[in-house]
Amino acid sequence: MAQWTPRGADPSAHHVLVDGVPQYMHESLKAWVVKQLQFYQNYSTHFRVELMREYDLDLKGPYSMADTLEDVGPATMFDAMDDDQRLDLVDWLAHRLPPFRGSPNDLIRELDTILTRGSSMWAVGDRNGNPGLVRRVPEGVQAGTEAVIASSASAGSLLGQAWSALYGRNPDPEEAYEKAIKAVEEAGASIVSPNNSRATLGTMIADMRNQVDWKLPLDSAQAAVTLPMAEALWQGQQSRHGGNGYRPPTLEEAESAVLLAVPLVQWFTSGVLQRRP
Repeated sequence: MAQWTPRGADPSAHHVLVDGVPQYMHESLKAWVVKQLQFYQNYSTHFRVELMREYDLDLKGPYSMADTLEDVGPATMFDAMDDDQRLDLVDWLAHRLPPFRGSPNDLIRELDTILTRGSSMWAVGDRNGNPGLVRRVPEGVQAGTEAVIASSASAGSLLGQAWSALYGRNPDPEEAYEKAIKAVEEAGASIVSPNNSRATLGTMIADMRNQVDWKLPLDSAQAAVTLPMAEALWQGQQSRHGGNGYRPPTLEEAESAVLLAVPLVQWFTSGVLQRRP
């Protein structure tokens, strides 16, 4: 069946991703929230006030959302929120749904459909085994990273934590950068420096430089590209330095670090990166 296109619209045009909750998405998201916070029993409407008390404890806001829910109900409460509050609530409710095991459940699929059709910059992603809102990235990047996370054991877990810290509702660039480095250390330290139980990415780089022959299986003069990639990741973390040299990474720097760490973790854990003559 052909996809319906509004009159006058260009079906080939790519919509700009939007932050917040634009008016055309408001009612659909509100209906999704109402499903989580309202239920019917004995022909009466009830609100999940205790659930919102948990939200209050996690949010630590200036007033009680549980009392608001009890007083006015979920629809009016949602209408009174600003966009950040609405997205934070949606994120929290999504995170409380059953963990990803196989395919997402109906509520998660419904939420992701609303966000996707509404051209939201937010999507439902897997945040360390639980659903939650993540910044939308190209599908190939997302799928490739998830594959590396799933196949890389403890290094993959650290990489997943870096991804969540970078792309979640409340990004923490310093945490993302730090966990990206730790993921590479976890993936490669025992391979590059098997006799050094205290190896860091810095000592790994020194060993790789001295050993000279760490390469990808490419018939190219640039087959040793992994060393400068690792050096860029290590040297770019300004927050390693104490005193006057300290500064937290920017969001852009953290994103670069995480996306550098993804192939490094994959190459180490898959065995593709080896010492080659």
